[in-house]
Amino acid sequence: MIAFNKSLLENTFLVAEAKELKQKNFITKADVDAIEKDLPTLKQQTNLLVRFGFFLLGSFLYSSIIGMFSMVFMQALDSYYEWVLFVNAIIGFAGCEFFSRVNFRNFGLDNAFVLGAQIALIAAFGVMTESFLVGFGVMSIIAIICCLRYVNAFSALMSCFGIIGFFCTLIIENKIIPMLYLPFILFLLSTIFYFFYIKGRNMQSFIYYKNSLQMVQIFSLLLGYFSLNYLVVRELSVELMNIVVSGANDIPFAFLFYGFTFIIPIIYIIYALKSKDKIMLYIGFLTLCFSFFTIRYYYSIIPIEIALILAGIILFALTYWSIKLLKNKESGLTFKPDHGNNKNALSVAELLIINSEINVNPVAPVEQNINFGGGDFSGGGSSGSF
Repeated sequence: MIAFNKSLLENTFLVAEAKELKQKNFITKADVDAIEKDLPTLKQQTNLLVRFGFFLLGSFLYSSIIGMFSMVFMQALDSYYEWVLFVNAIIGFAGCEFFSRVNFRNFGLDNAFVLGAQIALIAAFGVMTESFLVGFGVMSIIAIICCLRYVNAFSALMSCFGIIGFFCTLIIENKIIPMLYLPFILFLLSTIFYFFYIKGRNMQSFIYYKNSLQMVQIFSLLLGYFSLNYLVVRELSVELMNIVVSGANDIPFAFLFYGFTFIIPIIYIIYALKSKDKIMLYIGFLTLCFSFFTIRYYYSIIPIEIALILAGIILFALTYWSIKLLKNKESGLTFKPDHGNNKNALSVAELLIINSEINVNPVAPVEQNINFGGGDFSGGGSSGSF
């Protein structure tokens, strides 16, 4: 299923893991240099700015190819212009296969073709069927295939958006269930996404799809919060269901959305501290800030400048108190530098060092030129003069 050479792909992730272990002081720079020397890897660009530059270059290359094709064959396919989009998608996937064969991954050029091919195929099905439902369905399927085959993290995010768009279209346009239950359906989907993230990170091939699963985790956490946030639900209820909110009339299940607006961020923060999950902790704090903004948006208790000053004072006091409390702790929740919370970190470090140190070439036996004497049986090989 994976388009890349398995050995090179595995070596690429092992070298990346080695660099992370070096940052956490599990191994030394000499170990990392030895690992990079002994393990051949795929060609990739770690500098985000340079990768973005190559992405723009790849976008120009892809658009030039499909533009030339459109100029040559557009008149012949004037009545079947949607087939041009299918051919554009085929060109894009051919480029993806070419870059995978020459061992380019996350270099920028290949990312442009992966993204362009998916957009062309989604647009082709959307134009042919004139249906958002089909477009979102194709988007969710083709994106997950590209994620698995080309180990592309952005495709995992596209697949999540495709699935959400598919179910939202079913409820909003096709009205398979009342729109009243849309927030709860989205929250259920976020729970399913997070379940797949938990299952995926325990799989043997997790090392290949680590970034993709982190995308799914971030998306599921944000979707779970915003699907039940009072501000989001209220504004969408007014827009989609024409509900008039007044002092005596609120949205349905308003008390639930008020509660979940603060309960979900608190659950995120508590669970993140318990499991030492940085991503969930950051999202928990950000969503908690948005919860205060939600209440502030509808109910103004004190002027905004006073509220900001008080919030800054409280935040500074809590930060100072937390540092004083945790800076001398050696285990658990601590302010000391993070050496990683991966339980297998030491095992990975040991494996990397062993692979870099072991010499698998056979060692030639040492020839020992020992000439014994020519004695008889009782001489044991010694001469008679012994």
